[in-house]
Amino acid sequence: MQVVIENSHRFSSELRRKADLDDVPLSTDDVTQSVADLVDDTYIDGVLSDVLPIGSAEITATIEPVFKTPPLVDEIDVRLRTGGNGSAVEHHKRFKSGRWSRTRQQRLLQLRQEGTLAEGETAFHMLIGLPAAGDHPLQPPALQPPPIIDGTLEQFGFREFGEGGFVPDRPVLVNNRMAEDAVNACLAAGARETGGTALGALVRLKEPLANTTTRIVTLLTTCLEDQRHSGKLNEWSISPEAIAAGQEIADMRGMGESVMTIVHTHGFSTECGNCNQNASCPLAECTHVSLLDYQVMETLFPGKSTLMPIAGRKLGAPGKRPVLEIHAWRGGEMRPVRWKRYQD
Repeated sequence: MQVVIENSHRFSSELRRKADLDDVPLSTDDVTQSVADLVDDTYIDGVLSDVLPIGSAEITATIEPVFKTPPLVDEIDVRLRTGGNGSAVEHHKRFKSGRWSRTRQQRLLQLRQEGTLAEGETAFHMLIGLPAAGDHPLQPPALQPPPIIDGTLEQFGFREFGEGGFVPDRPVLVNNRMAEDAVNACLAAGARETGGTALGALVRLKEPLANTTTRIVTLLTTCLEDQRHSGKLNEWSISPEAIAAGQEIADMRGMGESVMTIVHTHGFSTECGNCNQNASCPLAECTHVSLLDYQVMETLFPGKSTLMPIAGRKLGAPGKRPVLEIHAWRGGEMRPVRWKRYQD
């Protein structure tokens, strides 16, 4: 697939002591190329939304900054066009976050570690967009549609829906036993982070499910616990060997599943008996995706169709058990999305 990116701006990520452009920046990073990553986000969003056709020979992407007040960028608008001669299809998204957001977090940590910025001192982030001389070329990402199976939920053992709900353009179904296994694994591991290989499939149905707008459903069918996905407090790692073993099991099951992602835990303590209500608990919440989480997942699961299930404490959640959150790529970052259980 040929990808052409139209872009006429250079972008930089700045950290400053004040919320204006009067002082000298604490740091400046050129993030122009990282903006091109949003083309992949937009493309996969269009495919999973059942808007963009799979197999297009060429896609043209137009990137435009949406300014608060020039040169301060509020959002990045990405518009994709494919086809022609009366068959053109467009899809566009706006982004407040992107890879530059992780660059900013890394830079902020560095400034604190080196003492340039004191612990607790506020730094203001600004995304700057300046016109470039003519069209500023960007290296396009390799757009690759995820494997999608035409079929039914029943062929994966589906019997009935459970609790939960859907994001209309990104419906996610999780096997009830898999969800319970993730919560129980979190309880068993305690404060230590751990993980398991998740099998599943992207399924294109004949018609969208109720309260959804796309025929494509993400199905997570089972979690294979494996001690090779190891971790400790606020730290974990993925075993490529365990992922390969998981794919072998998926092949033997013969349902068309593949390794979709890794389920991991953010720790949970039963000692205080109040983990979901303790605002001072040092354990990361399951709603939080850390820089390490991004690094580990993007290394082995770089596709924007990837989900990140995390089990752990969730401040304000009822009960005294861990909560399972499903994160998906939304708006240039991993965000929790609504999902629905199913019984097999």
